[in-house]
Amino acid sequence: MAGLEKISHIQFSFLLFGFISGFEGLFLSEAKVLKQDVWMANVLNICIGIGVLSLIYYVHRQYPQISLVEICNKVLGKWVGKSILCIYLLYNLESTSGGLRAMTMSYRTIMLPNTNANVLIFTCVICSTYGVYIGLGTLVRMNMVILPFFLIGFLFTCPFVFPEIQTNPFLPPFQSNLSEVIAQSMSIFTFNFSQVITFGFLMSRVERPRKIFLSSMIAIIMSGIYMLIITYLCLGSLGFNYISTSMFPFFSTIQLVKFGEYLERIEVMNIGLWTVLTLLSVIVTQYVFTLVLANILNIKKKKPLVFVVGLLFFAHTCRSYIRTADHFTYGAKIFTISSLFPCIIFPILLAVFTMIRTRSKKPI
Repeated sequence: MAGLEKISHIQFSFLLFGFISGFEGLFLSEAKVLKQDVWMANVLNICIGIGVLSLIYYVHRQYPQISLVEICNKVLGKWVGKSILCIYLLYNLESTSGGLRAMTMSYRTIMLPNTNANVLIFTCVICSTYGVYIGLGTLVRMNMVILPFFLIGFLFTCPFVFPEIQTNPFLPPFQSNLSEVIAQSMSIFTFNFSQVITFGFLMSRVERPRKIFLSSMIAIIMSGIYMLIITYLCLGSLGFNYISTSMFPFFSTIQLVKFGEYLERIEVMNIGLWTVLTLLSVIVTQYVFTLVLANILNIKKKKPLVFVVGLLFFAHTCRSYIRTADHFTYGAKIFTISSLFPCIIFPILLAVFTMIRTRSKKPI
C-alpha cells in the first residue's frame, strides 16, 4: 500500500460516481417489481443517499484532522467503536464478495460460459489486491481516465436505443403500493448508495474538505440520473414482460444496437469499460477494509496486510453465493436488512453522539 497521499475533492467525487455506476443497473431487480413506478424509488434513493452523506460530512467537519476510524473510537469509545467497525468490516466483506460473484456471474453468462468461476474470481482478486497495493492516488487518476470513455460509450449508445422505445415506460404512474416503493428504494440504496459510508473513511484524504459535500452531492445526483436513464431505456425497449425474465436487462438492451458487421457486438466494448469500473469499486472497498482492519489490530506496516486481505476476499467469495439462486435470494431478502446498521444506523449514531459531544464542550 502506497503512502497516504492526498486527493482533490473533484477526484473524490469522480471516484464516487464511478464507484456507484460500476454496479448500478446490473440486475435492475427493482424495475422488475415496480415497473413504471421505479422512478419513484430512484428519486427517493437519491434523497436517502444525500441524507447519509450529510451525516457523515457533519461528523467529519467536527474532526477534520483525523479519519473516520479515529473519530468513531473517539466519539463512541474505544471498545464500542471497534465493535461497530468490526460490524462494518463484515458488511464490507459480504458486499465485496457479492460484487465479485456478480461480476463473475455476468461474464460466465454473457461471454465465458465454460470458464471456472473460481478462476475468474482469482483473476479479479489479483487485480484488486494490486490496486490496493499501488495506493489511492493512482486509482483516482486511473478513474479520471476511464470514466470519460465509459460516459462517451454510454451516451453514444443511448440515441440508438431510443428508436426501439414505442411508449413512455414510466406511465401510467402510481400503480405500486407505498410499501413496495419504500422496500425497493432500500434495495437500490443497499446496492448503490450504501457505500457512501465507505467513502466516509476516505474523506480525511481530501485536500479541501469544505468542498466535499457539494461535489459528492452532485456525484450522487448524477448517478441517480444515470440510473433513471438506463431503467427508462430497458423498460421502454425490452418491455415489462421481457425485463422480468432477463438476468442482465441493460446488457440485453445494448445488444439491440448494431452498426453493421464490424461493430455488431458493441455491448462487448461497453462490458469492458463496465468491468474496469466494477474492479475499481472492488478495489476501493478492499482498500478501506485494509485501512480499518489495520487500525483495529494496531498494525503500522500495512503492505503485508494487503495480501492477507486479498486472500481473505478470495476465500470468502469462493465459498459464498455459489448458486445463482442463493445470490439473488441473499441480495433480495438478507443483504438489505444486514446493511441497515453499518450504512444507516451507524452514521445516525455517529452524528448524534458527535452533536452531543460538541454541545457539551460549548461554554454555557
